Amino acid sequence: MSILDRARIAGAVAGYDFWMDYRGVPGRRRKQLRTELRANLDEAAAREGTTSALLAIGSPRAMAYAVAEIYRGRPRWAFGGYVALATWVVLQLLWTFSVLGFVEGVRASGVTGRPVTGSVPPLVSQASAEFGTAGEPVAMAGVLPLSVLVVALVAFVLAAGPWRPLVHRRRPRPAAA
Repeated sequence: MSILDRARIAGAVAGYDFWMDYRGVPGRRRKQLRTELRANLDEAAAREGTTSALLAIGSPRAMAYAVAEIYRGRPRWAFGGYVALATWVVLQLLWTFSVLGFVEGVRASGVTGRPVTGSVPPLVSQASAEFGTAGEPVAMAGVLPLSVLVVALVAFVLAAGPWRPLVHRRRPRPAAA
């Protein structure tokens, strides 16, 4: 089997794992299902070819959704972590560019020899900058606002859905007649 075929199988297994993780399948169960899928795909690829094997399984997303139906009411902690991390990175970059904009504004104003302090929107943080008489930076500072962490925490809670077990209670199955 070529390296390209192995990469295609690994991509299908990674996609399957991603969608299972997104739907809240526990880690141990995901590992078992990944191993099973990889073994089945390797066997089918040896018999029929990688393309046929990958076409035969269909969509990894649909397979993961079918498996995840029994885990419907579980919180999705890993997904919440991904969303919180992405939110934190975006807000961190926004804050950094805001502080740099403030510093460039101080430079453009021509104030030299004394520190200039101000509030930086949209995250309402404090920043200060001081430039020497030749226009070279002497000191720059910014305080990361607590709102960045609070918004990331709120994003984590909303994406993870810790209330899911309360909303999706398992209904008792009717007794067989």
